[in-house]
Amino acid sequence: MGRPPSRDKETQELIRRFQSRRARRRRLNVAFACLGGAAVVVVVVAAVLLLSGDAGNRAFSGSSTDTPGEPTTTLEERVMTTLPPSTSDSSLNAVPSITASSVTSTLPPTTTSQPPPTTTTSQSPPTTAPRAAGKIVVLDPGHQAKGDFNTEPVGPGSTEKKPKVSSGTAGVVTGTPESVLVLAVALKLRDSLASHGIQVVMTRTTQDVNISNIERAQLANEAGADLFVRIHADGSDNSAINGIHTLYPASIKGWTDDIAAASKQAAELIQKELIAATGARDRGLDARSDMTGFNWSDVPTVLPEIGFMTNPDEDRLLANGAYQNKIVQGLTRAILSFLGVG
Repeated sequence: MGRPPSRDKETQELIRRFQSRRARRRRLNVAFACLGGAAVVVVVVAAVLLLSGDAGNRAFSGSSTDTPGEPTTTLEERVMTTLPPSTSDSSLNAVPSITASSVTSTLPPTTTSQPPPTTTTSQSPPTTAPRAAGKIVVLDPGHQAKGDFNTEPVGPGSTEKKPKVSSGTAGVVTGTPESVLVLAVALKLRDSLASHGIQVVMTRTTQDVNISNIERAQLANEAGADLFVRIHADGSDNSAINGIHTLYPASIKGWTDDIAAASKQAAELIQKELIAATGARDRGLDARSDMTGFNWSDVPTVLPEIGFMTNPDEDRLLANGAYQNKIVQGLTRAILSFLGVG
């Protein structure tokens, strides 16, 4: 049985509408496909442009001139910061062409990092310091403000006795007491030796003390001194006598026989360097067996007599700071040499 005419017309109309919608979908799909392809092309082209621009930026800006810690911007970003914000696609047509000179003006000035200047010191630290570590020198500025004429044994177990501390001599011109002069020299010598890394022990640093010769030697023994230096100046009834001489202990069995040889070695060095430093008359060495400070010492010991205060010319020299410095320089060189650190 055939379909009614009205139904046939309705069916045909539905088919036509379906076919029309399907055709529109196909056209839309083609259009979307075209748009998608174009978008891909645009993205690819943009990426290529970005990459080529970044490479050009690197080539243009040179190597490693960015400041550490600052964000790196591309050439395009630097250029775009100079352009006004875009309001429409057509506004790009108004942008003038960018030349190398115009790009250069937008970039920060290129600076080449330089290494910091090398700092040099005008003086090297004393080379004796490491070798002088642990070395001990005891300095004994002779005498004191007032002598102590009480007596003490000249050596361990001796029946012979001498005053504990004599008053010393004085400058015939300057009137300076020996105890004042030798203290000034000893303090300078202390600083000089300390600058070379020597540990220095002073028997006194002021005038107002009362320390006997036995006590001074015992201070050196207790300190474990590598050298005990007793600094004195000389005097004579004959004002013409001048010059420097150095005393050391004679070898006495049971007293100084264990330190005599080393003491003589130190005395030889001190006499040599003092004469070289000052140009004073060389009066040589003198081995002594009658000195309390020597006989009670268990460590090498010497006693430089740095000049005659009873000689007018030498008294004036000994009062001069520059001459005192020469004495200190000579003593320092000799002591460092004796200790094996010079």
